[in-house]
Amino acid sequence: MSVAAGKRIFAHFCSNHLKQLWTRSKIVRFSSVVNNKSLNLEENAKCSMSTCESNKIFAAVLKKFSDPFVLESIEPPKVLQANEVLVDVRYCALNASDALLSKNMYTFEPTLPVVLGYELVGKLVQVGQEAEKQGYKVGDKVVALNKDRYGGLAEQCVAEVNDIWKVPSEVQSIDVVGLLDDYITALIALESKVSVQEEDMMLINVGVSSIGLAAVDLATNVFKAEVISVSATEDGAALARDKGVLASFKYKDKTLLKQIEKVAAEKDIKEIFDDDDGKYFKKVLNCFTNIYKDEITIKDLLSDDNFAVVLHHLSREGRVIIAGSAVTLKNTDSDIPKDGFTVSGFNLREYRKKKPELYRQAGDDVLQFLEEGLITPTSALTVGLSKINDALEFILTYKSPGKVIIDVKDR
Repeated sequence: MSVAAGKRIFAHFCSNHLKQLWTRSKIVRFSSVVNNKSLNLEENAKCSMSTCESNKIFAAVLKKFSDPFVLESIEPPKVLQANEVLVDVRYCALNASDALLSKNMYTFEPTLPVVLGYELVGKLVQVGQEAEKQGYKVGDKVVALNKDRYGGLAEQCVAEVNDIWKVPSEVQSIDVVGLLDDYITALIALESKVSVQEEDMMLINVGVSSIGLAAVDLATNVFKAEVISVSATEDGAALARDKGVLASFKYKDKTLLKQIEKVAAEKDIKEIFDDDDGKYFKKVLNCFTNIYKDEITIKDLLSDDNFAVVLHHLSREGRVIIAGSAVTLKNTDSDIPKDGFTVSGFNLREYRKKKPELYRQAGDDVLQFLEEGLITPTSALTVGLSKINDALEFILTYKSPGKVIIDVKDR
């Protein structure tokens, strides 16, 4: 048989059987005489369906602020540095800060086009020399907190070794992807501001924040505090109840103080609103509940650096810890009334730079809490990458304080 005839027979065979091979989901390889390369028909068919190109990866790309994400194939990450790893991404959390970045409403302006997403989980496919020295190897399942690099809304993502943690084998990837950002923030903020004692009364303002919900989980199930939570929606209040709180309310301006006072009285904490001490308590509380006022913007509600903690001592009745989402003021001292004060938010990105060892330890602690079954991250929505814009809308309309997760492998 001539070479030309052989090529015609081969082409005819492929034309008649490609559809059948795809339907039966079998990987069939043929050796090509022309290019001496192995052709994976199943992968090739998938690529043709998703418009991906050879040697490229699929990603959700932000090309213009306030426009929808665009799904397309992009160049894969380049050669790694010694302190870097390459992660084959399975899941990526879509966080409130990603939503703000997409609207150019965050604390910095990204250079477009950009692939967002900084909280991700997957397996290592390349490992730099420094990462190898720290015990990482190809095939390890890791969770990454890529708060400086982003890039998680793609099939592959580069991360620094100091921003990844190994995932215990018995922990499911989907359970850990939305864990670290919220729980590390809440844990460090609580530990750095106050030593929480068992049966402390803690008022946590969840608002629409997944960080607030993480604080509820930690305070209730790790610190064993008596938690009262306040949320923007009834769905958020229900999620807090699922954590085992003492009480959980949807915010109502005219009834909130009465609701808190009733719960406090049941715990034999009486008259905390009647004297000067009570007036101070109300002022502190207002710094947190002001996020529900009409003049507050989407940026105030979804900011990830407005988690604050205040300890309020009650002279004969113990103490109350107020934590959660607060309105962060950036005014000068001259703008503050004599009898007023400001509440400053906690910024995990800055903390990571200033205290990297404590940042790493907090991640280890949170993973241990999860492995021991003490905490349970709450996800509100999980969708495939093709539904990325629906997920963005879910966040921007404050549907739930639960985590939004993108299955990067599900197109």
